[in-house]
Amino acid sequence: MALENVDFVTELVQANPPGTDVIAEGDNHIRLIKKVLKLSFPDVDQQSATIIVKTTAPSTQIKGTIWYDTTTNLLKINTADDAATASWVTVNAGAPWASSSPASNACFRANRNGVSQTMASTTAYQRLDFTHEDFDEGNGGSDGGHFVVESGSGGTANESRFVVQSSGAGKYLFHLSVLEGAGSGDDDVIAIYKNGSVEAYLSAFAQYGAVYGSVVRTMQVSCIVDAAAADYFEAYYQTEHSIVAVGGSRFSTFFEGYKIV
Repeated sequence: MALENVDFVTELVQANPPGTDVIAEGDNHIRLIKKVLKLSFPDVDQQSATIIVKTTAPSTQIKGTIWYDTTTNLLKINTADDAATASWVTVNAGAPWASSSPASNACFRANRNGVSQTMASTTAYQRLDFTHEDFDEGNGGSDGGHFVVESGSGGTANESRFVVQSSGAGKYLFHLSVLEGAGSGDDDVIAIYKNGSVEAYLSAFAQYGAVYGSVVRTMQVSCIVDAAAADYFEAYYQTEHSIVAVGGSRFSTFFEGYKIV
């Protein structure tokens, strides 16, 4: 009798049973098949969907059938309640294997491209200007945001800011890094603004004995913020020292952020 001793579907021998086996051995093969099916599919306690790998959608399916479309290399799932008419929804269309437009969720990083910015000594906060972007994912998409770079010296009121788009409401993480040039060291502040008001700030000073010291340092501040459509975010700086040149290197002075949820 050719009866294999196996547990899983891939171990079954297709040639068994041979035609020479006696009919009385048939029950052994039936029991073997039942055992293999139960061990191979231990969680199937009701009607189950399948995964189909082919160029065209399967003609027979149920809700939950997964189809890997080998023409487009996209994974799709049937969401239709009516088995006669499938509704194929692409799973994770923004995944690396998909051909898609920029990510719907906003993610940006802006810098000054190596050019320092002169900041005067004043109690007023001065806006930091960013002229270049490392990236601006979601730019132009309604479900994200867009960073507007500075177009020239001094810029305009609606530049150097991140603007939440029409359907981009959610929680965002913002981070600001500022490199102060030589001569800084008094009570200096960096801040992230939301709609023209301080949302988060960092205040720092260096003092040696009775006098302030002159230092070169990098200051950083981060915050998580609730944002609605049309909200905008900017970076500001304030110093009580003499004129300070904020460093322009892209790896030390930059403004970045992304949508969390």
